[in-house]
Amino acid sequence: MTGRDGQLHRARALLEQDRVWCAYALADLEPPWVGETAWLVGTAAVAILFRGLTPPFLFVHGDPSETNEVLQGLPQGRYQYSLLGAHRSQLRARLHSTRELPMWRMVLRPESFPWQHAAEAERLGPRDLGALLDLFGDHPDRPDSFIPSQLEAGVFFGVREDGRLVAAAGTHFIAERPSVAAIGSVFTHPDRRGHGFGGRASAAVARTLVERKLGTIVLNVAMDNGPALDLYRALGFWPFCGYYEGVGEITAA
Repeated sequence: MTGRDGQLHRARALLEQDRVWCAYALADLEPPWVGETAWLVGTAAVAILFRGLTPPFLFVHGDPSETNEVLQGLPQGRYQYSLLGAHRSQLRARLHSTRELPMWRMVLRPESFPWQHAAEAERLGPRDLGALLDLFGDHPDRPDSFIPSQLEAGVFFGVREDGRLVAAAGTHFIAERPSVAAIGSVFTHPDRRGHGFGGRASAAVARTLVERKLGTIVLNVAMDNGPALDLYRALGFWPFCGYYEGVGEITAA
């Protein structure tokens, strides 16, 4: 196996060393996303560049001492990124952030999922796109990575009051071959928070993914978002690692 296929195989092997941290990158190397993904592979590190977002999204995994080496071929420009502290430190001379948050990557322990409390929620589909966009509205904390195709290809659940959608949760991706999925777009209307609606929608999504026997189910949450952390812990999610999520300019090596 040589050329592009060989590099892809090597990239997958490196990412499989840490499936929880690398879940998003493993999905990026699967259809339909692989066509918008580039990979830069070193001896013990790999960088994944997903061009399906604006600006493109950069992810690095592996030996931190190889960070700058594997990124030699990365064009200068503006990027979104998810970086562990060690990789962020290696890039400190090249990465000029305009926005950055410390985040937790959390992973579901299926044995801790509260099956007896997984209240029902309504399955959402493409016909509910308008209601979902109305729910997100222009609220400052609305989901910033939702795209309509996720509603059709993924798993979304919502809660309604008097016919109005007041809470929803879904998936950023489901990748069957590597058996990974990520929960996201969790949102409750500000007027209806504190009633457990977001938890009901999130529990329904998590239950569906577990029933589909997906091996690794993850989500991301800001470290300072106490209510969300409490919600996800109650659903059986546990903090796996801290990292930095941000946007910034990356200059030449």
